Amino acid sequence: MRSYTTKLTVAALAAATALSLAACGPENADTPAGTGGATGAAPAQTGATPGATAGGAAAGGAAGGSTAAPSGAASGGATPGGAAGGAGTAGAAGGGAGAGAGAVPAAATSVKIGQSATVDFADKTAKVATKLEITVTGVEVGSIQELTAAKVNTVGLDGRTPVYVSYTIKNVGDASLSFTAPDSKFVLFDSSGKKGLNVMSAANPLPKCTSAKVQGVTKGAEAKGCTIISIAGNTPAAVGYTDLADPLKLQASWTK
Repeated sequence: MRSYTTKLTVAALAAATALSLAACGPENADTPAGTGGATGAAPAQTGATPGATAGGAAAGGAAGGSTAAPSGAASGGATPGGAAGGAGTAGAAGGGAGAGAGAVPAAATSVKIGQSATVDFADKTAKVATKLEITVTGVEVGSIQELTAAKVNTVGLDGRTPVYVSYTIKNVGDASLSFTAPDSKFVLFDSSGKKGLNVMSAANPLPKCTSAKVQGVTKGAEAKGCTIISIAGNTPAAVGYTDLADPLKLQASWTK
């Protein structure tokens, strides 16, 4: 009985010794054990890595996209840059307008004073549309004193120069003229390119410069008249006749 017990004790001691040796073996050192634990988990981590990388790439792509968007916006592809560019363009346009202030707008027909030019004329009120052959026959610089003596209204003309533009209008269209005012389409530019202002003188017309009477002027008939336009400068440069649709454009112009 004692022999059997002794054998069991020896076997137990041997088993404990074997377990102790196994635990202290080189393959189970502290550091490798930690590494081994990580390594053991590594496959799962590695398996997750592509997904994480893909997710990271997606997140990175989203982040990159969001980064690219502000960059694109800042570069002018979006509104801020475009607005800045537009402001620059507007500034350039303003500068161009300022630079071209001394130039008279180009006209479809440019002739000398004393020569004729054919233009379109329409009176929406009278429903009259025809063609006129207009000849600017003279451009004379006047004075405020002349207007005052004739009791022409000079309000707003301080510092300005009145100019008398004489003309002949010939109706070359099929429609007869009625209570129309074809001379209202005349414009005058001074030597700096500034456009003048028409002087209303219907109530008290200046004897030497009165509007043409065009009522009843039929095809082939003509009328002579004169209109007063004031300019900021002292030297008239060109007379123009405006476009029907765009008053900033000229159908015709007359220069010396």
